[in-house]
Amino acid sequence: MSQEIQARKQWIQAPAKRRSGEEIRSAIMDYLHAADEQTGAGLTAQQIGAAFGIHPTTARFHLERLVEQGKAVRQRTDSDSQSAGRGRPAVIYSPTSMNRAREDMISSLCKALETACPDVWSRDEAALKAGQAWGRALAQRDKVHVGKSAPRSMRQTLLDTLTTLGFAPVRARSDSASLYLTACPFLESVSSHPIICTIHLGMVQGLVDGSDKEASGKKAKVLLNPLSSPKGCFLKVATADNRPRRRVKQ
Repeated sequence: MSQEIQARKQWIQAPAKRRSGEEIRSAIMDYLHAADEQTGAGLTAQQIGAAFGIHPTTARFHLERLVEQGKAVRQRTDSDSQSAGRGRPAVIYSPTSMNRAREDMISSLCKALETACPDVWSRDEAALKAGQAWGRALAQRDKVHVGKSAPRSMRQTLLDTLTTLGFAPVRARSDSASLYLTACPFLESVSSHPIICTIHLGMVQGLVDGSDKEASGKKAKVLLNPLSSPKGCFLKVATADNRPRRRVKQ
């Protein structure tokens, strides 16, 4: 495999130099991008370890750090071809941001929305509806993927989906419904187009509404405070009566 040979070649250059963790992770990211461009698929820690001549546990450590930084996403696959053994699904790692064209497309879409809706109120409404449609589609996709044999709670679906999308969510407390989104796969575009945060709010609303309702059918109230903490964006999903949901201030 040509990319594996190239990765090994780069890895053994300058043998006297001890590579830092960030240098190792940068090389792994380059490898993940190359794999995505060639095959459109992610890689396991075992494959990364084999490519770089390091133990899979070490490879997994660096891959998890990349996930925490929002540079990579993890997901489980039902495929037996990359199974971790004993029938367990393999954990696949992929780059979060595929290429510059993706960022340009997002920026163009935001500009089109901002041009079509010159006033803030209509712009927010359009962004919120777009995000809600996205979230409902994600919820439906999750139901199809999981199937009826393994139902999951709305909170678990939300946590898994946000992780897969590259937001690197962490619970504010172990028993809390509040999350910190410690990374954002669209961070480069947010500074120029804060409307992206409104789309994300709508996405979470749609994802929650599209998942199984909890607590006797009461709707969940979604609160999102973008970049409100050094840890990242604060997200809270709480069961509430049918009261108006708070909006993101632009």
